Formats: sequence, C-alpha cells, structure tokens
Amino acid sequence: MSFKSLLTDPSNRLSSWKDVNCCNWKGIKCSSEGRVVVVNLRNVNPDEVIINSNKEVVSSSNNISDFALKGTISPLLFTLDDLQYLDLSFNNFMYSKLPVEISNLTKLTYLNLSNAMFQDTITTQFSNLTSLRYLDLSCAYLVPDLSSITISLTLPPKLDFGSLVSFISYGYLSSPNLRWLEGLRRLRYLVLTGVDLSKASESFHWAKPISSLSNLMSLELSSCNISGRIPIEQLLNLTSLSTLDMRSNVLTSTIPDMISNLTTLSVVNFRGNNLDGHIPYLPQLERLSVSSNPAMTIDLVSMFSAPWPKLAFLDISFTRVGGPIPPSLSNSTLLSFFRADGCSIQGSIPSSITKLQKLSILMLNNNDITGQLPVSMSSLVSLQYLSLFQNSLQGYIPNSICQVPSLEYLNLQWNDLTGRLPSCILQLPKLSFLYVQMNNLNGNMPLSLLQKSGLDQISFGVSGLSVELDDQDQSFVQTFQPTVLEFTSCNMRGEIPEFFSNLTSLEILILANNSLSGAIPYWLFNLPSLSVLDLSMNNFKGVIPPMIQMKSSVFPTVVNLARNKLEGPIPTQLENVNVINLSFNNFVGSIPTQIGEVHGIRSISLSGNKIHGPIPESFCQATNVLQVLDLSNNSLSGTIRRNLGNCKSLIYLGLGKNKLSGSVPKELERVTSLHYLDLNGNEFEGSFPTVIGKFKDLEILNLAGNRFEGRIPKFIGELHSLRILMLASNSFNESIPEGVMKLENLQYIGLSRNNLSGPIPENLDGLKMMMKTQNQTTILGYVYSLKFTGAQIEIVTKGQTHFLVSVYSYNSGFDVSSNALTGKIPEKIGLLSGIPFLNLSHNNLTGVIPTTIGEMISLESLDLSYNQLTGEIPVTLAPLDFLAYLNLSYNNLSGRIPRNPHFDTLYQDGTAYIGNKYLCGTPNGMNCSNNGPSIITETTENGYDQENVLFVLVIFSGFVTGVAGVFLLLHLIDENWRNRYWSAVDRIVLKIVNCKL
Repeated sequence: MSFKSLLTDPSNRLSSWKDVNCCNWKGIKCSSEGRVVVVNLRNVNPDEVIINSNKEVVSSSNNISDFALKGTISPLLFTLDDLQYLDLSFNNFMYSKLPVEISNLTKLTYLNLSNAMFQDTITTQFSNLTSLRYLDLSCAYLVPDLSSITISLTLPPKLDFGSLVSFISYGYLSSPNLRWLEGLRRLRYLVLTGVDLSKASESFHWAKPISSLSNLMSLELSSCNISGRIPIEQLLNLTSLSTLDMRSNVLTSTIPDMISNLTTLSVVNFRGNNLDGHIPYLPQLERLSVSSNPAMTIDLVSMFSAPWPKLAFLDISFTRVGGPIPPSLSNSTLLSFFRADGCSIQGSIPSSITKLQKLSILMLNNNDITGQLPVSMSSLVSLQYLSLFQNSLQGYIPNSICQVPSLEYLNLQWNDLTGRLPSCILQLPKLSFLYVQMNNLNGNMPLSLLQKSGLDQISFGVSGLSVELDDQDQSFVQTFQPTVLEFTSCNMRGEIPEFFSNLTSLEILILANNSLSGAIPYWLFNLPSLSVLDLSMNNFKGVIPPMIQMKSSVFPTVVNLARNKLEGPIPTQLENVNVINLSFNNFVGSIPTQIGEVHGIRSISLSGNKIHGPIPESFCQATNVLQVLDLSNNSLSGTIRRNLGNCKSLIYLGLGKNKLSGSVPKELERVTSLHYLDLNGNEFEGSFPTVIGKFKDLEILNLAGNRFEGRIPKFIGELHSLRILMLASNSFNESIPEGVMKLENLQYIGLSRNNLSGPIPENLDGLKMMMKTQNQTTILGYVYSLKFTGAQIEIVTKGQTHFLVSVYSYNSGFDVSSNALTGKIPEKIGLLSGIPFLNLSHNNLTGVIPTTIGEMISLESLDLSYNQLTGEIPVTLAPLDFLAYLNLSYNNLSGRIPRNPHFDTLYQDGTAYIGNKYLCGTPNGMNCSNNGPSIITETTENGYDQENVLFVLVIFSGFVTGVAGVFLLLHLIDENWRNRYWSAVDRIVLKIVNCKL
C-alpha cells in the first residue's frame, strides 16, 4: 500500500488493492503459503509512438500515457523477500534512480524494468540476484520510423528510402563496465537495449563478464553505443546462445568467421552498424539481419553456393551487393522473408524464385533490377507482400499475379513496366495496397471498377493509366472506403465525382496534374478523415471556403491547390493544416493575419498570385514551427518584418519578385537553419547583408535584381554548403572574392550586370562540383512536411534569359558578364569541365582565349563577346561536341576560324564572329582564299604565311628606298625588260591582296 500511495494510476489498474488479502489484487500472485511471489504491473498499453517525416516523435494513440503508472517506487516493495517475478515495464518512474534495495530480492528469477523511465548508472544493484534467469533493463524500444518515407507531392526522382525503424529512449541507464554480471551465472535472457555501454566498450575485453554466463540463450545489446569490433573471442563460451542482437551500434570491421563456432546460433542481428567484409557461412541460422551496413559487401552468388537449410528471414538492405540474385536462392526452401532494398542488385529476378513456396514478404526496392517479372507468379502461394519499387523492370505485369490469393500488398512504382494493368488484380480477395505509379502503362481504368475492389490504398500517378470518371450516376458502393487515392497525371476530366463525399475513411486524396474543372466542392474540405488534399495543376475555378479543416494524422496535413484558376481572397481560418500551397492562382487582396497564427503550420506557399500589402506581423510567433515560407511573385510592399527572426525552424524563405524595400533585418541571424534564401527582383538596398554570414547551411542564395552595392564580402567563401550564388543586376563593385572559388559544392555562379572590377581569380581548383559532369538528374530542393519545395532561378544561357521552375544538379554554369573585369581569362578555366555554359562577355578582358577551354567537354554555351581578346581562336574549341551557342563577337581576334564538321554549323552567317576585323572569313573581316586550309594543315600554312609576310616586307622596303632609281633605270632599258618587270610587280600585288595577315 505504501507502493501504491506514491503513484498516480490513470487507468485504475490498482483499484483492486483494497482489502487485506493482497493475493486477490490485480497483478499479484502468491504461493500456497500466502507469500507474494509475483508482482506484474507491466503497462500492457504503452504509448504507440512513431517518428514522423519531420523526425518528430508523435503518438498514434489518442490516450497518451493514460495507462502508465507514474511516480516513484517505495522501498517497502523490496521487503517481499519471497518475490520471484517482478515486472514494472513501460511505466513512468520519472527518471528516478534504480532502487538499491532491489538487491534484497535474492529469489528473483524474472526481472523486467524496461522502458520505465529510470535514470542511473548500473554498478552493483543486481549483483546479488544470483537466481535470475531473465533480466530486461531496456530503456529504448523499436518504433516505426516514417522520417525516411515521404509522400512528395511533386516527386523528385530517386527518393532515398532508408531504414524503416528507429529507437525511442525511455529513460537513461549506463554502465561503465559489465562486472556486475559475473555472479548472474543462471541468466538465460539478458536484454540491455538502449543501456549506454560506450564507456565499457572502450576496453578490449569489455565483454569478458558475459563469457561467464554459460547458460545464456539470448543476448540483446542493441542501441548501446558499443564501438569497435564484435567481441567474438569473449562470446565463444556461450555454447547455448541462440540469439545475438547488436543492432544500431557503432561496430566496425568484419563479422568474424569464428562466429560459426557458435553452432547454436539461430538469430543474428547486426543491422545499423559500420561493418564491412562479407557474411560468414552459418548454415544453422533461421534469422539474419545485416541491413544498413553500407560498407558490407555481399556476393549472393557465393553466399548461396552452399545451402542455408533453416534460413527463414534474411534482411541485407543497404549493403553492397552489385551482382544478381542467384537462382540458387531458391534452395533455401524455408525462406519466408527476403529484403534487399538499396543494394544495387543487377540483372533480372530469377524465375526459380517462384519455387519459394513459403515466401511471404519480398522487398527488392531501389535497385538496378532489369528484365520482366517472373511469369509463373502463381507459384508463390504464400506471398503477402511484394515491393519492387524504383527499379528498371520492363514488360507486362503477368496475369499469373492474379492467382496469388494471399497477396495483400503490391508495389511496382518507379519502373518501366508497359501494357495494361490486369483488371483481375482488382479481384484479389486480400489485396489492400496497390502502387503502380511512375511506369509506362496504358489503357483506361474506370473508377466504377475500382469501386468494386477491396483496395484500401491506390496509387496510379504518372503510370500511363487513365482514370475514367464513368457512370457517375450509379449508386455508391458502400464497401469502397479507401484511405489513399493517388491519381496524379491520370488524364482525369470533368468535375470531382459526387460520390467522393461518401468516402468517410479517405485520408489522402491526390488528383494533381489532370484536367479536372469546375468549382472545388465545399464538402471536400470537410471529409471527416482527410489529412492530405492535393488538387494542384488542374483547371479548377471559383473561390474556396474561408474555412479549411483537415484531420490530424501521423503525417503532416497538406492542402495543395497550386496552379489552378482559383480566385477571391485567401482563406482566413485553417484548422489542423500543416502545409498550405495556393501558389500560381488568381487570389487577390492581402495576406490574412490569421494564416500566420495557425498552430502547427509548417509550410505556407502563396507565390504567383495578385496579393498586395505588407507581410503580416503575425508570421513567426514565438511558438511557431514554420519551415517553408514562399511569398514570391506577388506585389507585396513594405519591409521584411523583424519578427521573421523568430522563425528559427525556417529552411526556405522565398520573397523574390515583389516590391519589398529597405534592408535585410539583423534579426534574421537567429534563423540559423536556413537553406534557401530568395530576395531577387525587389527594391532592397544598402551593402551586402551581413546577416547572411550566419546561415552556415545555406545552399541557395539569390539576391539578384536589387539595389545592393559595395563589395561582395569575403565570408561568402565560408558558406561551404552553397550550391547556387545569384547576385546579378545589382551595383556590387571591387573584385570577386577569392574565397568564392573555393566553394566545393558551388554549381552556379551568377555575378553578371554589376560593377565588379579586377581580374577573374586565377585559382579555380576549389570549384569541385563544376569539375565533374552531373549524370544524375537530381532536383535541387527539399522535402519538408510532405511537400517538395524546389529551387527556382533565372539564368542567361545560349544568349537568352530562362526562368528555371525546377533546378537540377546539371544546371551549372559560370556567369560574370556585364562587369568591368580586366586581365586575362585564367588558364585553369578548363578545369570546369562539368559546366554547360560559360559567360564572360561585356567586360574588359585581354589576352588570348585559353586553349584549355577545349577541355570543358560539357560546354553547350560559350559567350566571350565584347571584350578585348586577341590572337587566334584555339583549334581546341572545334571538337566540343555539345557546343550549341558560340559568341566571340566584338573582340580583336585574328587568324582563321577553326574547321570541324560540327563547329562549321555554328553561325554560318558569321554573327558569332562579327566585330573582329582581322578574323578571316567573317562579315566586315578579312577575306580568305577559296581554298581555305583545314585544321590538319594549319600549322604548315601558318609557316607559309610567315614567309609571305617576310617576302612582302622586303619587297616593300626595297620599293620605297629605290623607287626613284627604278624609274630612272626603266627609262634607260629596253621595252622587253620593262614588261617583265611590271609582270613581276603584278604577281606580288596579287599575293598582297590575297594573303592572310
């Protein structure tokens, strides 16, 4: 009763603790002599937590901590000296210390204090408990982790799907060593998950006390901060060990081959470490997980060259495989779970895999698998979960998949599948999840047919399928109550069907990029379970209601109505809305004050409307969690509010293309998490904002088109994450800071139309990103709160200005045009072989064009016009195969234009070379002979030209000094000699006219 008095009991589990006979109390059991032998107060309904896409811990239950006992433990509990079984797990003892009196319970055989919010250092508290068979001191447990899974509403290619689980801390225990285990020789089960053993593992023999536990059958040391090697030498004495779990530590080196000496091992889990090497042969294993060890190399062909007769569970995700799945995998006939996500597996899925009749879960996501799906899918009679997304599968989806009656989950998205979706799939009796988006399928899928299925989640987006809104007058099928409908780019036409109003279980509705029209029905915003609504990129018109209410969920709630023809005012009342995107519509008026006060709002995008007035002061209240604020492309006026400095979670701030003025407030320095800052196209003035130096994670900076002046500060070179630097169309002066050329991640430099002077920095070695060709088409941007926010910039390439709505990793370039730069073009410019365009035009650059530009193999656009460059055009430019735009006009170039079949096609009208009067073959330039030299013979011809020039000079000087004597001599000699002389002079003059200077 003393124990009860110190606790709060919200679930009334201790309500029976009243009468004198404690043996009748709930959770208490007594021996025949009436002595208490069992106290079981385990919380059977612990908090069900999930890590959401913002890496926040959220509860999936409405009754947070309603069942946990809360308080401290009375020491009188440990006077029950006959106690054999004690379970206090998943309660809340408020970070109290482990009771030292527990050492009195010497008859204990079972002790479970796991996840009970203790905080202490383990030393000798359990040393006397020599009868223990089971000890669980866990202070962390595994929960679903959704932070690595994003339902991006504008899908960037190749999303990285990581581990799907994580550990949540429930208290904090540590142990400087494990010597307290030495007396517990009867232990069979030891669970120390989450206990900090980092200090203990610093010793080479840290696990030696475990070796004395010869009866141990299960050892769980997951998430213990253990570093170093697997202590196999100290575990070999555990001849009864069947389970070894050391996942989520910092283990390095290989899995030692000596582990095969533990012949009783049936379960091994080393997931989430830093292991390398291979997997030793352990034929007795039933379960093996080595996932999330990216340095580990697994040769499946070699691994399954020998039988694994007992293997039922295999997870090798996010390791290095590289090769194919061998047909011999089918020899492991007991295999029921096989997961190999993100392993770079190549080749096709062997047809022999259909022999695995016990296989229930097959996950091969995010690999390089090619070929077709096995034709005989019907042989997988136990298959429940099939996930092959993000591969390169081709061909049809076989009809045989309809003969797998146990199938519940089918995910084939992000492949190259063709043909029609077999309609018989919709008739599978247990199928609840169907994902085929991002394929090349064809054919119509009537919505009425989907209504007759038992599907819970349907995703057809960008699959090639056309969802047909057929027979909208038919009666609604009451059994059709999906939670997810995703029909992006499915050629949907007409209005939103009325029967959608009956979908009371619908949580996610995505109808983006279709041809839907009409008004958005008001009832859509009031569906009782809806948490994600995306109707972007359609033809919806009219106004939306002033109040929008979403249902809270483990995912952030989303309202995306971007790129329609909606009008009227912006809604003023938002309830349970975390992400709202109303960009590129025709909304008018000012930004409502209330929108900045919405609790829990994380992303506000109002770009591309007709909004005017100031930025409301209501933005960024003290408790805000705002991550994305995009108000660009409007008519906002006034200044940047100082209160934006309260948005400490802000990652994306887009205020470009407005009428904002003044300076950037110093208070923004508190927003240290900023990755994207766009202030372009406004009326900001003053010197370069010094506050930007605080944004150490800044990746994209766009200050173009303002009235900033003065020098570009040196601290720009300290923003090591910077990828895009746009400072064009300002009044910056002085020289380009050397540090800019040391930014390894920088892929675009835009400094044009300023007053910069001095030379282009010589050392370009630091621009590592510009030195390599970007093979992956990764979109620059961020997925936050289920919304993809991409970078947008305006660049000048191929002589024209382009506005990039999406910026990819290959959109790289170097533009310092329209300044007052002097000096030579650096020889090291050729190192930037990965950039597609280079613009140095409208400066005062001198010297020759470096031959190293010919090493810039990715060049598509080269503009060196309006400078004072001299010399010849380097012949190294001619082989640049991708060069589509060339402008060398208005310089002082001379010599012949290089010849090459591709180079000859560039501006045959000569506009690329105009204004170079000494360049042979250009308009207003020197004439060439009809038989122009080729590139191959140019060296020989150059020598011949030099001889011609010398000959002409000698003749000319002789002519000047002896002209009087010549005329006198010609008067004296006969007519025949005079004719020969003038013929020679005619030939010389003809050479002078036709020669190339």
